[in-house]
Amino acid sequence: MSALGRLVFLGTGSFGVPLLKRLVDMGERPLVISQPDRPAGRGLRPRPSPIAAMARERGLRVETPRRLRSDEAGTLLGEHRPDGLLLVAYGQLVPADLLEVGERPPLNVHPSLLPRHRGAAPVASTILAGDAEAGVTLMIMTEALDAGPIVEQWRVPLDGRETTPLLEERLASLAAEVVPGRLRYWPADASGATLQDETAATFIRPFRRADGWIDWRRAADEIDRQVRALQPWPGAWTTIDGERLHVRAARPAAGVTGVPIGALLPGAWPQVACGEGALLLEVVQPAGRPAMPADAWRRGLPRDHLLLGAAPPPDGAAAASARS
Repeated sequence: MSALGRLVFLGTGSFGVPLLKRLVDMGERPLVISQPDRPAGRGLRPRPSPIAAMARERGLRVETPRRLRSDEAGTLLGEHRPDGLLLVAYGQLVPADLLEVGERPPLNVHPSLLPRHRGAAPVASTILAGDAEAGVTLMIMTEALDAGPIVEQWRVPLDGRETTPLLEERLASLAAEVVPGRLRYWPADASGATLQDETAATFIRPFRRADGWIDWRRAADEIDRQVRALQPWPGAWTTIDGERLHVRAARPAAGVTGVPIGALLPGAWPQVACGEGALLLEVVQPAGRPAMPADAWRRGLPRDHLLLGAAPPPDGAAAASARS
């Protein structure tokens, strides 16, 4: 018999996959609710979410209502009569009536140390802000976004070289390791949880392509965080001779004086003059070409004394910055 009773697992993104696998390995067979299949790839064929794909491989029941705030979703959960809901990177707010369907308080696994970095991109936000640590929060869901009482948190130190994909993978593995054990003590009420400090809350909105534009007037360490955080999308990018150039990997370096901001400095490995220091480019991707080592890209340039980012930014562009 299931230790967790009739569980509903709401998830979409890859962050929740290791946790769901762990629950299944423990003998749990939750009803899985995920987002509908989306067109993807060159052929724009419908593709299931990472959660839905894995759940189907394991033989779990998967439902994909278009919206949770719908009669379809309400009927689905009402008929299932779950003991509790567990949400992990689902992508929609759960309406108030569905938060009440189980006897246990609904729980959410969030990849940040709440109340810091509420919203759609908490892992990238952690890197953008230059935080010294990241973590996973298990909280009770409320109608407000990521604002519910905290059941438990697990912290991990950062070395300052993390990228969003690698840090998300690390936090997903941590969640799979620690959350199932805590669920065995799933409380019948919220009495043991701690209210969040609203004065310490920070928020992150979904990224737009324009957020990847590099403003070379900023300090090199800030641009380095932008490069590491905005992977895989929208990516950090600049322009050269009017063409877009994505910076896929880079690191801060000592700057030089007497050169324009955005200038490509001499040397085998290209460095770009910033408002403070310089950014050494390691991997770049020119428009219409695959990613390549930056020194190979540099050798293929037709001339020296190039200026990156000389073209004006796109309308509404604002380089991503720490939300703190």
